[in-house]
Amino acid sequence: MNKNFNTDVCIVGGGIVGLSTAYFLSLNKISVIVLDPDSIGSHASGFAFGGLSPLGEAGQVDEIISELSVARLGMSIHTEFAKILPELTGIDIQHRFRPALDLAFSDEEAKEAKDQVKWRASEDGYSVEWLEAKEVLDMVPEISNEINGAVFTKGVADVEPYRLMLALTTACEKMGVNIISTKARGLGFDGHTATSVISDRGDIHCNSVVLAMGPWSLNASKWINQKIPIRPLKGQIIRLKSDKVNLQMSVGWQGNYACTKPDGLLWAGTTEEDVGFDDSPSSFGRDSVLASLTKMINGLESAQLIHHTACLRPLSNDGKIILGEVPDTSNLYIASGTGRKGILLGPGMGKITSDIITGSSHNYDLTPFNLSRF
Repeated sequence: MNKNFNTDVCIVGGGIVGLSTAYFLSLNKISVIVLDPDSIGSHASGFAFGGLSPLGEAGQVDEIISELSVARLGMSIHTEFAKILPELTGIDIQHRFRPALDLAFSDEEAKEAKDQVKWRASEDGYSVEWLEAKEVLDMVPEISNEINGAVFTKGVADVEPYRLMLALTTACEKMGVNIISTKARGLGFDGHTATSVISDRGDIHCNSVVLAMGPWSLNASKWINQKIPIRPLKGQIIRLKSDKVNLQMSVGWQGNYACTKPDGLLWAGTTEEDVGFDDSPSSFGRDSVLASLTKMINGLESAQLIHHTACLRPLSNDGKIILGEVPDTSNLYIASGTGRKGILLGPGMGKITSDIITGSSHNYDLTPFNLSRF
């Protein structure tokens, strides 16, 4: 039987962005209901690689520049989460600082990588330098001897995304957040003010609404009479068991990456596929990841494929996040469009959204991220 609910804030979407928003709102004694039709961590937030680098890892520096301030905030919060969440929930989220090597195979790639070292090295808390091929191979003998060199970065980290989602969910529930498994169907308005979220379980009456719907954000376009230009970007990851290769740092090249995680498996990815809402692992994805992996790393001939996953990441038309108040509304907010950087950016986006709703001061210029730019 359907029933009506009442809360201060209703968040549509239970991924890393939605739950981070709920977490920070609940710290401010704000009552929160989170709606999600699926189980927590069953999409991109639970199946990501979990790399944490505000400097742009795996050779994807250009993708992070426009969101660097949010990435810095996300990194800071992850460091706090690493201390707080295990104590609060008893769940080890496997957060760890470990170095990263961004490989270059050509003179052109090497020049581009060297050009990035200067600004990266100016970021507080990081050590960044260019290493010649021999230095790289002395450090990690498993890397291909065809490399030109690599950018070596200390101060970056990773986390186990599914464990993070479990811990964040548990923490939210301990602080009183009500997570309801249901599908949102629309919004109720009084003029420019959102008054409720309409769901399969009933209407949620609220003072504010946050749309954190990931790749499904486009579905809310008709609710707000504005197009939300976000589409799904499919990514696939494989996990291998290898007795010969143990990478205690992230090794990346051209958006591809590999690292041995605390579970003892070598995680490697990823693809970028514009295939709609097909989130099935495929032989194409597996072979694509393996091709990039074996270009970077030697000694994997006897490795065993243990796990193969695929997920859909929310990508906006211009590749940047969408964050802030929805134009022509007074209490409706959107937070989405993280692309490949959801785990890194999600907590920062949640904190900023919470600050806006509670009226807390923040120093972030959200103009470049506003929905009105489209």
